[in-house]
Amino acid sequence: MRFNHIGYVVSDSDATAVAVKPFFPVIVRYKEYIAAQKVFITLLATADGDSQIELVEPLENNLPLRELLVKSGKSSLPYHICFEVNNFDEQFKIMKTAGWIVLTRPFNAFNSSHRASHLYHPDAGVIEIMTGPL
Repeated sequence: MRFNHIGYVVSDSDATAVAVKPFFPVIVRYKEYIAAQKVFITLLATADGDSQIELVEPLENNLPLRELLVKSGKSSLPYHICFEVNNFDEQFKIMKTAGWIVLTRPFNAFNSSHRASHLYHPDAGVIEIMTGPL
């Protein structure tokens, strides 16, 4: 298992990308539509590629993430921490057994071999697990 990125839910990917550009100047992915989540994903990296941030811009019909922003009164919020896991199914099962609540059932994000899921624990917040790098 290894750390992959920190995810932010944002109301405007372009505005947030400009704000964090001094730290994350490299655009790895830009507003890719992820149907399973009803979001656009923008992935930014540091110049050396060692760190990444994911901007999660919810579509109009993604009420849970939109409400998160509305309730906060902000246009950008830390949302999740993501880890690449060696065995997705095993890690998913371990987390569920340990009391993690499944927020997003496992889905294919960028291609058929890239699986991901978001899970929540009241003592830890939201963690995303995924197979392979973005």
